[in-house]
Amino acid sequence: MSKQVLYTHGAPPPGRPPLSAIIEQWLNPHQHRDACSTGGAADAMRPVVRQLLDDPVLFQDLLLVKRRGHKEFPWHQDFGFWPVDRPDGIVLWIPLDESDAESGALRFAIGSHRLGARPVVDLHDGQPQSADAELGFSPGAFPIFAPAYRAGDAVAFSPLTFHSSPPRLRDGERIAWSCVFLSATVRWQHARAPNHPVCRRTVDGAKIQERRDG
Repeated sequence: MSKQVLYTHGAPPPGRPPLSAIIEQWLNPHQHRDACSTGGAADAMRPVVRQLLDDPVLFQDLLLVKRRGHKEFPWHQDFGFWPVDRPDGIVLWIPLDESDAESGALRFAIGSHRLGARPVVDLHDGQPQSADAELGFSPGAFPIFAPAYRAGDAVAFSPLTFHSSPPRLRDGERIAWSCVFLSATVRWQHARAPNHPVCRRTVDGAKIQERRDG
């Protein structure tokens, strides 16, 4: 389980709670070689992604569990957390349970991708990780798309789309799986998120490639 929010350029500020205050997350379960692997699920989604993105490369996936008591997951873009040079890709979010606003379903600010890349945020408070940065986003400026999902529904969105999830107000848990496919033309750019664990095993400037390490 991931222990903390990805602080892209430095250590977590003092006093920050663990990531489990807002969600329980497992990074890249597709790389496992046992029955827990999500690799088969990612491969099954590839034909869908090809309808939206030429020559897709699986970049990462996440297993996400939200329980009653987890705080709001604030508005953010995904692209700022990745050490890649451009946001040419598709994010898929698939709830494994029925999910709506009261259970912490994902919601989107329609058209917010047109803002371009904005500063990466601290997911504990929704503010830019860099103290001198301006987020330049307000959810009140955009129509909000907040669907009710059936188990197995899928939503695809740009890595630049601002999205969030409200606190879970019901007992039980909301389990979701998310996977990210990027264009094969995307290259590693470690300076954008040097603390991402993938920087330790990739060549800066090289084209991204899929990894199934086990």
